[in-house]
Amino acid sequence: MTAALEVRGLVAEFAGRGDAVRALHGISFDVGETEIVGVVGESGSGKSTVVRSITRLLVPPGRVAEGSVVFGGRPLLELSERRMREIRGKEIGFVAQNPFSALNPVLRLERQFANIAKAHGVRVDAASRDRALRLLEATGVNDPERVIRGYAHELSGGMAQRVVIAMALYLNPRLVIADEPTTALDLTVQRQVLDTLRRLTSGSGRSMLIVTHDLGVVAEYCDRVLVMYQGKLVEEGPVSKVFTAPGHPYTASLLSSVTGPIEPPGTDRRERPGERLAWPLRGGPSAEAASRTRQAEAALSETGGA
Repeated sequence: MTAALEVRGLVAEFAGRGDAVRALHGISFDVGETEIVGVVGESGSGKSTVVRSITRLLVPPGRVAEGSVVFGGRPLLELSERRMREIRGKEIGFVAQNPFSALNPVLRLERQFANIAKAHGVRVDAASRDRALRLLEATGVNDPERVIRGYAHELSGGMAQRVVIAMALYLNPRLVIADEPTTALDLTVQRQVLDTLRRLTSGSGRSMLIVTHDLGVVAEYCDRVLVMYQGKLVEEGPVSKVFTAPGHPYTASLLSSVTGPIEPPGTDRRERPGERLAWPLRGGPSAEAASRTRQAEAALSETGGA
């Protein structure tokens, strides 16, 4: 499979009063064309730092110290800031964890769509406005004409996230990065938003990188999974393989901490009403699981294992 995104030896660190604290330890992975890849791990594992490093949105005192990021044959870490801004939004769409932080509270949504187009040299006319309306409708926004004339504060959390998804897809990017896109949403809205993301990605030629702490999301929506632990990529592979036969103790601990079965990708629980509550949409690591992982890592270190 041709890689849409290639990350090699990525090292990120945060400066302090003493020595810099390393947040990423030589991360390497690919995202294939049309592939959906999940990045999973507990809070502080480095998931969001990976995303910010790739998109060059890591703010001081954070910085990328080593490594390379290649997208569409271009070395992103070596480009000028101006060229990088052209790529962000047009070729790489971004769906933030908090949709309201991505929306301007004092501008009508129609104006915000127009500003995205202008920033990337796209003509603002009736056709571009119609595309925004069609995207809003495709993401499940009711009465898009009314919504596009309104402001962010008039939206619910789920509706705001749908608007942000429409904005991320507005210029038809090749890669969509979603950073914990449903954390603040209830379970019903979460599933609707994720279904929308998958539907608008599948068959469009786009790739997607989803950052999440939720193993259920990865199992149901992703082709491959990257498991992060303390700034390291400890395991990666097809979701079905990693979830059924984890090769790292941390992955095993994550899976054992989930209550209820995690079914193989492709299982459609919507056809089996009454069992849906068993689906672990909020699965995540527990303190006990993290403790077991540290003990297992110590044992591996003593025996020279990896």
